[in-house]
Amino acid sequence: MLEYLPGIGVVLPDGAGTLRFGTAPDEVGVLLTAATRVHQGMQCMSLTRADYTELRHAHDAWLSGVLFDPVWTTIATFDDLVLTVAGGGPGRPDRLARIGIDLHRPGGVSTTPVVWDGVDLFGHPAQDVVSVLPAPTRPSAQAPSDVTVEPLGLRLRRPPSAAGDRWSQLVLLGAPDGWEPCCAGTFECANGGDGLVGIFR
Repeated sequence: MLEYLPGIGVVLPDGAGTLRFGTAPDEVGVLLTAATRVHQGMQCMSLTRADYTELRHAHDAWLSGVLFDPVWTTIATFDDLVLTVAGGGPGRPDRLARIGIDLHRPGGVSTTPVVWDGVDLFGHPAQDVVSVLPAPTRPSAQAPSDVTVEPLGLRLRRPPSAAGDRWSQLVLLGAPDGWEPCCAGTFECANGGDGLVGIFR
């Protein structure tokens, strides 16, 4: 079981410890060595804040998982769960602020429960999960099928092509995450960022 503790981090499966927001990259690396597989993401896909001329575009790229500083390219697999980690925004890039959790087989049922307050977020139908989340919940700006729960620092996601009715991706944010100089947005860039500006255009 992997347990999400809002504002704190996640308790990793099999007694591997607690991955806490605010932790330095080397400490995160030590905790993730307990995973069944650990590898580094491709360096050519690692973008940094310096790749963006405007903070709002960097913010948008960070939110969408495109912006990862090279020290945050660790990808850890715990059974059928894939964890990615990222540091924070300006002034906090050396501290864990974002955790992504993906089901290795989207649309399937996880063999490792991902639990918040006793609720298996991947194990129940999507609407059942949403019905027990604290308000306010809202659709995501990037994909209306996603659900954002600001009080929990949680975004529930699933690939647009998935036919299943269960969530298969989570994004967890620690607050504050360092993007305050950009705008008041947490799970979206309120200044209209575009994470692909200057990168793919």
